[in-house]
Amino acid sequence: MKKTLVAIAALASVSAFAQVTITGNMDFAGAKVGGSQVWAMGSTFSQTVGTASTSVINLDAVEDIGGGTKVTAHYGLDPRTLSNDAFAVTNNTGVVNTYGGTTFTSTTASSSTSSTNIGLVGGQANTATGLSRDELYVGAAGSFGNIRLGSPNSIGLDTFSNASPGGTGIGGGYTGGGTAGTMTNSFVQTRYSRSARYDSPVMSGFSASLMYIPGNDQTAQVTGVATTSYATGAVTPSTIPVAYLILNARSGSEYGIKYANGPLTVMYTNISQGLQVNATGWYAGGSNTKAAKTSANFITAQYAMGDTTFYVGMNDGQRLAPIGSAGDSPTLTVDSKGKRYAVKQVVGQVDLMATLTTQEALGVTAIAAGTPTSAASAYTTAVLKAKVLGLRAQYNLSKTAAVYAGYEKYSTGTDYNATALTTTGDRTIASMGLRKSF
Repeated sequence: MKKTLVAIAALASVSAFAQVTITGNMDFAGAKVGGSQVWAMGSTFSQTVGTASTSVINLDAVEDIGGGTKVTAHYGLDPRTLSNDAFAVTNNTGVVNTYGGTTFTSTTASSSTSSTNIGLVGGQANTATGLSRDELYVGAAGSFGNIRLGSPNSIGLDTFSNASPGGTGIGGGYTGGGTAGTMTNSFVQTRYSRSARYDSPVMSGFSASLMYIPGNDQTAQVTGVATTSYATGAVTPSTIPVAYLILNARSGSEYGIKYANGPLTVMYTNISQGLQVNATGWYAGGSNTKAAKTSANFITAQYAMGDTTFYVGMNDGQRLAPIGSAGDSPTLTVDSKGKRYAVKQVVGQVDLMATLTTQEALGVTAIAAGTPTSAASAYTTAVLKAKVLGLRAQYNLSKTAAVYAGYEKYSTGTDYNATALTTTGDRTIASMGLRKSF
């Protein structure tokens, strides 16, 4: 009995210092994918295709240190690939590499050759699935505002959400048919690892936000190693790249202004990236792309009129991803501008949403195959106008549960080409799902 009371007293003393909560969201959908992108077609039940929301498990520890100030630790766990496949190595290819001593035969119209498939160990393509990370930070909030360090959601993502009644789910136009780096996600980063964010207090409806991503841009460091040939006994000097203490990554910043007053909310964000001279990653000798500076402006607004809410957004500037390889100096940027329109109608327990998102890639959009990148003819200058049309109906079973049906059509703006699987053609997704938050 005494031990029990001591344990209860200990728990009580701990709870006086910090409160730990578990919240989250689970969303599964049955989806059918069609369109001209034949590699993407099929049907599935999953947490990644055709869902209305992002599944996440949130762990939050909050401590009130007095004076209206709270310190928070937040860890978001992303269960989507783990829920779909459990922890496993997927994509069994049926072949092994030289270590297994197995070869395969490749036959063409003119010749037949035998070769070894190098890099596919044990017949697997080494696509591991498991529990990954969502938003992660430690922060302090009070009369001074809110400071978060780690990997908080970006200001650009908040600005997008202000003009998207369906969030980043099906039909929202954040990505094109779930393909990252397309549509809004081509100039908005969801979150940055190793970043800091500050949000000011609200004053007369106005608030400001600032985000800083220091990045890193160090030259490669190598260590000398001598290798000996077993066949000839010859000694050959070589070098091995040394991993950085702080990995090379793009530097960046975001700043935003928000105005909220009654039915009107307006948000503006600038998203900038610095020049990256050395390749990114843990080793600067890797093949990751170097990149030039980019900057994009993004403004969104929503206005509520009773049970109807209207949304609008515009962006102009450069995409996050450059054109070119690590050998180019400098790599080129892709100019892009876009618009989005949406409406949400509430009818009792039903939410009806429609969204139209467009993104135009202007100027340089690709490098012509087989052309030296120093030549002017290496780059195409066509204007590509991608579009996402989204429709969704949601029936709210309660405050935390809903069933929904969604439809999305993603058009890249160019005819399907088998040599550019993810960037040409169109894709449709039709889904029905159930989500539950807790």
